[in-house]
Amino acid sequence: MAHTTLTLEDCPTSSADAAADLPAAVFVERWRLITGEPPAAMLSSRSEMLTLLVESTPAAPLEPPVSAWKHPPAGSRADR
Repeated sequence: MAHTTLTLEDCPTSSADAAADLPAAVFVERWRLITGEPPAAMLSSRSEMLTLLVESTPAAPLEPPVSAWKHPPAGSRADR
């Protein structure tokens, strides 16, 4: 099966258009799913709201997490 790479130009609508096309109630509901609270204010441009959200979100650390399971307990199922 051939793999086709799509570009933004291949898509019928951009992500900014998709956010603008959502009903306000759906946009607020999805915003709440992401942030845990409704937006403090609705701007005229939803793509601007999403840009502000992304810019205000701290970057995740690139350090790998420390595993609490360095050695499984003797006799455990993971000890096989």
